[in-house]
Amino acid sequence: MKIITTVVIIILVYLLILFERRMNIKKLHTKIREQFGKKPIKRKYKWKNIGYHWKEYKNTISKDEKIDNITWNDLEMDKVFSRINNCNSFVGEQILYSILHCLPKNSKNRDSLERKVSFFTNNDGEREKIQFLLAGLGKDSRAYYLPKFMNNLDSHKISGITIYRIMQILLVLSVLPAIIFQNLNFLFITVAIFAINMAIYAIGKFKYEVNMDMLKGIIGVITISTKIANTKKLSYGDEFVSLGRKAKTFKKLSKKIGLIQMKKEASYTGDILGLLYDYLIGATLWDFTSYHRILKTLRFRQDEFMDLYKMIGEVDMAITIASFRKSLPLYCTPKFTENKGLYMKKIYHPLIDEPVCNTIALNNSCIITGSNASGKSTYIKAVAINVILAQNINTCMAEELTLPHGQVITSMAVRDDLMSGESYYIKEIKYLKRIIENLSKDRLVICAIDEILRGTNTEERIAASAAILRFLHKKNCIVIVASHDIELTQILNNIYDNYHFTEQMKEEDITFDYKIYQGASNSKNAIKLLKHIGFPEEIITEAQKRA
Repeated sequence: MKIITTVVIIILVYLLILFERRMNIKKLHTKIREQFGKKPIKRKYKWKNIGYHWKEYKNTISKDEKIDNITWNDLEMDKVFSRINNCNSFVGEQILYSILHCLPKNSKNRDSLERKVSFFTNNDGEREKIQFLLAGLGKDSRAYYLPKFMNNLDSHKISGITIYRIMQILLVLSVLPAIIFQNLNFLFITVAIFAINMAIYAIGKFKYEVNMDMLKGIIGVITISTKIANTKKLSYGDEFVSLGRKAKTFKKLSKKIGLIQMKKEASYTGDILGLLYDYLIGATLWDFTSYHRILKTLRFRQDEFMDLYKMIGEVDMAITIASFRKSLPLYCTPKFTENKGLYMKKIYHPLIDEPVCNTIALNNSCIITGSNASGKSTYIKAVAINVILAQNINTCMAEELTLPHGQVITSMAVRDDLMSGESYYIKEIKYLKRIIENLSKDRLVICAIDEILRGTNTEERIAASAAILRFLHKKNCIVIVASHDIELTQILNNIYDNYHFTEQMKEEDITFDYKIYQGASNSKNAIKLLKHIGFPEEIITEAQKRA
């Protein structure tokens, strides 16, 4: 009776586990289906983890094809990444983050990406199956370290591997005396060596645990790549055969890693049998010597694996771009031209929930003036972000965007640096100098400057600003400047186009339409805003007299 009861309990537990697993799979499928085309769920990012791939990859990209840190921070590109990111795996997140930092000089990579995005946009069933597979890679915090691990394999190899091999041989040889002399007493030598090896394994396991964990990420990338490229189940492999070819070259390596992972996962059960199995096999030091062989293979195929890593990340990224586009009120793919100019129809900022769209043709550099809080800074940021996203993910927040390829550099969110002792003005002129240093005859620079030289007095600010902007006008550069200095529009009227934002002042209120208009601004609202906020009448009266 007890045996029957035990068997029934085991069966019930097994069925319960099976049911729970199926429910979790169903929930994941539902989540994948419902989340597509929606704004990403807010979460706290560990930016160091997200940036590991970019940190290792950026040295392979030329300087004029990268967005520098100042521009990235000025445009709040971390927030733009968060708005786009609906990736299902750590690999997808890292590749998306890296791609957003790049400004390619041609359309080769963009055309390849667009084919993938179009495939997932038009094949919902296939997309959901691949998203489910990618979700299997997960977003474990340790997995993000994989690009750095792969780029520094020599520093992660196990030291003293020769000693481990000697101990393996001694363990095997220690059995021979008992066999030759047919005396079991000799087995005490085997037991002694086995105990030593077990101690070596216990110490080494703790020491190399993180390194061994990286194998899980490696086999995950290889396995998921193989499954996605399996044309018997998914048609994606027929469309993009390069993924299947690359994954196939790692088939043998995948099996080697798989054996270590099976043993590792068995030890995670926490039961006596699992732990016993782990240490019995561990005492042979097989884990360490196998890991050493795997690392040796990876060292010779490092670039190939990182190519596969990028490929699987691009699959995830293409899905998230398709989702991003669907979540937008309006989007288009860009049109590229050799002409030096921007045509932007109904362009807007991606981080604004209910944006106001603007249409403008910039055939020349321009100065944008206008009152405080009217929308100047937001607009030039919208232009810069759209120019970036057009070039790296082929997506624009506009009805139409025609542009040339070009580098994007900004000077906006300047702050005093107390640690280095640099004033606002010193930092600002350094920001502007780096724009000049990046000018080139071969590569167009599109630069956005917010409140040029605001850190110094009016007379010198206007004189220096006019000189800098006149210099930039002569170069291979499109300059978009937001400024309060109406004098600049007069000094540079013949070479810079003028646009402005404005406000509507009412008796008790002030409103903005956030629309861009041709011509320089003639609005002055600083004193009116003081009155609107509720400053004392004495201050308002004196300010108006002096004005």
